[in-house]
Amino acid sequence: MRRTPQKFLSIFCALLACAVICARPHAADAGKKLLPPEEGVYHAAHPDFGLRDDLVTKGRVRAFVRTAEKSIVWAYVSFHWDKGIEFPVKQCRVLNECGVVPLVGIMPWSTLEQGRAESVYTLERIVRGYFDEHLRQCAEDVKNLGFPVMIEFGPECNGSWFPWSAAWNGRGEDSYGERGWPDGPERFRDAYRHIVDVFREAGAIDVTWVFHIASDGSPKSPKEGWNAARWYYPGDDYVDWIGTSAYGRLRGDDPARSFADTVKHVYPGLVALSETKPIAVLEMGVSEVPALGDKGLWIREAFAAIHEGRYPRLKAVAWWNKTYRPDGTRSTLEIDSSVRALRAYREGVASMRDVAVFSDE
Repeated sequence: MRRTPQKFLSIFCALLACAVICARPHAADAGKKLLPPEEGVYHAAHPDFGLRDDLVTKGRVRAFVRTAEKSIVWAYVSFHWDKGIEFPVKQCRVLNECGVVPLVGIMPWSTLEQGRAESVYTLERIVRGYFDEHLRQCAEDVKNLGFPVMIEFGPECNGSWFPWSAAWNGRGEDSYGERGWPDGPERFRDAYRHIVDVFREAGAIDVTWVFHIASDGSPKSPKEGWNAARWYYPGDDYVDWIGTSAYGRLRGDDPARSFADTVKHVYPGLVALSETKPIAVLEMGVSEVPALGDKGLWIREAFAAIHEGRYPRLKAVAWWNKTYRPDGTRSTLEIDSSVRALRAYREGVASMRDVAVFSDE
């Protein structure tokens, strides 16, 4: 068919408009999102769901709530990929039946071994769509749940103990993607965005997306170093909550670092990532070692710092209430590791918010 110059111009303009639209960043979906409380701070937790953090039962949820004498807004469950990419539907349903929002942590590794590179579920393979068929099924599963969930991809992404960190995916090199952006964090950022896009395209929009960094990254990075949190951040269009971990002590061979010191170190960087997103301490805790200090006092001081409003963007905290560490050793991180610790915890969370507020309510 013969085309006039005007027709060619019309076609060119249409193609140009399409290119512009496709180049725009994805707008955040309008699904049912967990909102921060209008006042106060949410009480959330990591109940003891076993070494893999996926042995979810009503009894374990109720045991934590009974011990804390306080309900929780969300509970964490790990979604490991070592046995295949199958969304933890049953675990989510159990939590929902308990009146608790599931926070699902996507753990893209095939061995569950820390401190080494991943050979199967690499960030670049995720970005290139190698696992999209499985991810689309996960998205369908989430869409069919009938209730909202929270999802975080790659917890503590700036920690070299996990294979999805920049340390194992290009570090500060600059041969992949956007020039001037360190390759390791960029691959993580792109993998995070890709998974969110897959879910949205499948219609799984009742998801609150969470970005999670460690308070102390590894390797440690100066403000603009390649392991800085800002390089990892997927952007406000892809994130609903920003969070960190804040431990006083995980093992018994060091004095505990105060909660205030830990958060003071990381809070300004979290605030700088976004002007609007609420912030959560997604993991907090301290081990019980009487010879090295009073755990009850640590807890009291932590909740005092929270309630005094030192961190105005902080809208949720979640205690890591595990009897054992992932390596199977005793943790003493539980809220009831001593009478003093439990009393301090109960008093600290008594006034916290324990009812979830969603965007369509």
